[in-house]
Amino acid sequence: MTFLPSRNRRQPARARFLLGRLSLALLSLTAAPAATLAADAAMVINSARQPLHEALVELGRQTSMELLYDPALVAGKTAPPVAGRLTPQQALDRLLAGSGLIAVVENGKAVIEREPDNLDAATLSAITVTARRAEDGTTEGTGSYTSRVTSTASKTDLAFREVPQSVSVVTRQQIDDEHLTSVSDALAHAAGITVQRAAYNSYNFFSRGFQITSMQIDGGAPLALGAYTYDGAQDLAFYDRVEVMRGASGLLGGMGDPGGIINLVRKRPLAEYQLTMEASAGSWDNYRSMIDATGPLGFDGRLRGRAVAVYGNSDSYLDDRHSESPMLYGVLEADLTRDTLLTVGGSYTKTRERGYGSGLPRYADGSDIGLSRSASLTQPWALATGENKQIFAQLEQRFLDRWKLKLNYTQERRNMRSTTAFGYGAIDPADGSGSSWGGGRYVMDNEQTVFDANLSGSFDLFGQSHEVLLGADWQRAEGRWNTGKPADNWQVPVNVFDRNAWNPDLNVPLTLRYDPWGQEQKGIYGVLRINPTSRLHLIAGARMSRYKFFQSVSDRPDGASAWEVSSRTDYEEPTKTTPYGGIIYDLNDSWSVYASYSTIHKPQGLLKSGPPPGSSLTAIKGKSYEAGLKGELMDGRLNATLSLFNVERTGTGVVDPRYPESSDPWAGNCCYQAQGKVVSRGVDLEIGGEVTPGWEVALGYTFNNSKDKSEGTVFSTVTPRHLFKLSTAYTLPGSLSRWRVGGNAVVQSSTFVSGAVYAPNGDATPYKFAQSGYAVVGLMAQYRFDPSWSLTLNANNLFDKVYYERVGDAAGGNWYGAPRNWMLTLRGTY
Repeated sequence: MTFLPSRNRRQPARARFLLGRLSLALLSLTAAPAATLAADAAMVINSARQPLHEALVELGRQTSMELLYDPALVAGKTAPPVAGRLTPQQALDRLLAGSGLIAVVENGKAVIEREPDNLDAATLSAITVTARRAEDGTTEGTGSYTSRVTSTASKTDLAFREVPQSVSVVTRQQIDDEHLTSVSDALAHAAGITVQRAAYNSYNFFSRGFQITSMQIDGGAPLALGAYTYDGAQDLAFYDRVEVMRGASGLLGGMGDPGGIINLVRKRPLAEYQLTMEASAGSWDNYRSMIDATGPLGFDGRLRGRAVAVYGNSDSYLDDRHSESPMLYGVLEADLTRDTLLTVGGSYTKTRERGYGSGLPRYADGSDIGLSRSASLTQPWALATGENKQIFAQLEQRFLDRWKLKLNYTQERRNMRSTTAFGYGAIDPADGSGSSWGGGRYVMDNEQTVFDANLSGSFDLFGQSHEVLLGADWQRAEGRWNTGKPADNWQVPVNVFDRNAWNPDLNVPLTLRYDPWGQEQKGIYGVLRINPTSRLHLIAGARMSRYKFFQSVSDRPDGASAWEVSSRTDYEEPTKTTPYGGIIYDLNDSWSVYASYSTIHKPQGLLKSGPPPGSSLTAIKGKSYEAGLKGELMDGRLNATLSLFNVERTGTGVVDPRYPESSDPWAGNCCYQAQGKVVSRGVDLEIGGEVTPGWEVALGYTFNNSKDKSEGTVFSTVTPRHLFKLSTAYTLPGSLSRWRVGGNAVVQSSTFVSGAVYAPNGDATPYKFAQSGYAVVGLMAQYRFDPSWSLTLNANNLFDKVYYERVGDAAGGNWYGAPRNWMLTLRGTY
């Protein structure tokens, strides 16, 4: 039998280890005689996360291979999940990753021993791991609730400790465990993020009291995030993970608020064959199926591909609500040379949704009207059909060993045709009147294109290695929306307690047009990471940006053929520079302290100062500070962050009481004036990853206190002061290792909204209503039949808590959260 060479040449000790211990185990792991296997003979391997000893037993059965090891070496250790077409050596390398053990396979047998202190060249060649680019942060197949690296805050792959800001990740394992199907689902479980429904199928995201308005894909240029540009309804079957950086993101995310930025990381082809199938069934006739196939396509594995197909068909807890959506995703990855990687792909989604609604109204004084959670003020004929098409291309070129050029291009096109019906208006407590039916015919087309190019690398100076990043990006979002209203729009009262029918003639001409509506942003950026010592790291960066907003609103009377421009807004910012700085000091190999500073610059061209028609307000300005402690524990399998943040900004537009108010979110609003200082302060605490072998945790707590200093009031009343989130899963030990159990909880303190309802004579009825603090709890149980198949049951809102997913105003926009519901998922991987 051949043994791996020792890095310290202590052969006598090794001989005593192999021959002297009475507990040495030779495991014949198959009933049939062991076949002679070469280390390079690939086969389909599928092993769940479980105790390492049991994983080795299972691997031996699948490969007909004998394993020689001391049981004491593997006691108390947990093996990660391993799946795909692998050689025995590759499979063992993955099972033993991070365990401090190594293995060598020869002639159908494997010897497992402690990893020596110093690897020599021979050992290195024996334990090379292929087919998984773990260094790029890929979470698929790791079984982890954290990632070793992130690119959302840097465009380069850095460990969480190397980023002087708060970063969270929702991994592929957490997505699968909790059956999260959309980006909004994932962010609802991400630390420090408040998710609010904006409409019947779109969501807004808040962090530290501010709305997040930018989203990246694969760390590229920022996409404008909004209901009519790019939304959070993307299907997670196409993505490996969702990353969130909280805090000001102007350096690499463009102009925006200090809430943060979201980064979606696409699934990539694997170098080994893998086929995953899912079928789910749940409450309210919720059915979903998915197939995901990947592997090499030719040229000795230099060309790889992946295809994902999803079909969803579901009713809802809301009356007259149904959705159907087939979705496709495909990607090709080619090693053009040893140092050149080209990736191209695209996705297509077709949606058909019945029902619209705008949430429930309240009484004019703000009190609840007491409707059931299933109530939906829409009509059965309301229907929306749409298509989302996305294409992307990426090129990575490595050169001079330490430098890399990355090009990243994405184009997203979206169209929708809809007929809508919704009730809106505060309810009179005396007679139940006040709400009316509105709606119409809508034709919407939107396109967004982003491009990013950056060069990154390292250089040596004064005995230390330093890094630099230089780049440029471009974003253009443009939409065209046309609407037509029925003759009795807003003229038919709604009986909110016994919904009445409304059947207007929607064969009406389009009489209002937003064309074009859009924004364009260009920027260049640079970051320099200087390491004066091995423990001290200094980061300095800056971004220069130009921003342009444009919109034109036209209308035409019924029967007219020509459009007439009724409103136009053109707003352009001169070149602005936003600096950034950070410092990190490594206390030891596991813990670091950090501090960072960044500036805020957010245009607000749609808000206009009086007198009418008004002119655009100047941009919001501010600064953000953050300091904290970060830990990288359990050999990188657990990340921990404690941060303190302070955000200050000025110039936010608020209603100017000297002029009559007009509000159209897409046509320009008048009249507004710049607000004084807003301050948001708080604490973030987050722990993510493997706490003990087999136990994964994602835990986050945020305290946030936001104040409008000019008014002495709370700035973000929809952001809870206390927000706690927990997701966890545990693989049972020993003979129960086929079972995996877990759960999740979202606990938040109270929030409120206030305002006034105006009568036709101008009299105002003020209101202020609060939602008390609440907790929503879910549970998960999974049983693995064999290495390939598992069955998972998810119970959501287990205690059937009645709460508002969004608290709107007295006229509408109040959405109940979903009642208790169930989902059963059968998943197979080969």
